Amino acid sequence: MKITFQPNGSVDDEIEIEIKAATQTDTIDKLIDYISNFKPQEQRIIPVKTLERIITIKVDQLVKVEVQGNVLMYYTTQQVVKANGRLYQVLENLSEDFVQVSRHSIINLNYLESIESGFAGNMVAMLAVNLRSDISRRYLVNLERKLGL
Repeated sequence: MKITFQPNGSVDDEIEIEIKAATQTDTIDKLIDYISNFKPQEQRIIPVKTLERIITIKVDQLVKVEVQGNVLMYYTTQQVVKANGRLYQVLENLSEDFVQVSRHSIINLNYLESIESGFAGNMVAMLAVNLRSDISRRYLVNLERKLGL
């Protein structure tokens, strides 16, 4: 792979990326996906406002985030933190290690141990620290893509 930088004074704040190859391969598709989802600085902590205080959660200890009604439940390796908020707003601030697996749940792929069949034909993500999360069929394709399947 050859990488070069060409300064261009006519380009304002926008970065233009051009990929040249004989054919479009899986590697190129993954590279395009990576560049498209690139965030300049990943947060290492998430500030969570609870009823009585603001708690900081280390992203590398966050196993899953689940919404129950309008209450967000942050499951870490150490504790469970309850707060108000919206799931999509949490997902926007997380790295690509996190993937939404249902309308109400986001999991950290670093804590995913296995995926098993559930009772009603759906799939269940088995996570570290004895946590589980239902995977809806709608989000299964995205999870498999993130896992490289």
